[in-house]
Amino acid sequence: MLSVYTVVLFVLAYALAYKYVVQEKRCTARTKGIIKRYTFASRGNGIFLPVVFYTVDGKEYRVVGPEYRMYKTVVRKSSVFENETEGREESQIFIVNRTVNSSVGIYRNPMKTRYPLYSEIDVYYDPKKPKLAYVLRYCNMKRMFYGLFFAALLTLTADLLILFLL
Repeated sequence: MLSVYTVVLFVLAYALAYKYVVQEKRCTARTKGIIKRYTFASRGNGIFLPVVFYTVDGKEYRVVGPEYRMYKTVVRKSSVFENETEGREESQIFIVNRTVNSSVGIYRNPMKTRYPLYSEIDVYYDPKKPKLAYVLRYCNMKRMFYGLFFAALLTLTADLLILFLL
């Protein structure tokens, strides 16, 4: 019998990461979207991604992005009054440089200055299924799907070996 781990890994692979495999080829149409809010969940250290709303054929959709392969935060301590946050992108890695003071560190969302509320941004979507979309540029995270999928195959193989050998 299949273990729960195998099923969970297959479900996670398709639910969380399959979109990264098909986005690059399918999302060929472009439109303008509007940033109306930021995500409620942080990507780590106060990084909240923009939620972009866009309209295709009179129906409104939303997509989170732009996404990055990795988020890196560099924190530097400073004098009593200095609190600064700066974000930049390098090869689909979002790097946040934070300067926090020694008494109270305020973590500001670097996305708010880079992508302000109610600003327009490019959205690429699948003309056949407009819900499948990405913001600004394709984020190559196919490795996440393949890693989860091959881990599921590995646990499936182990399950079958145990089933037939015992």
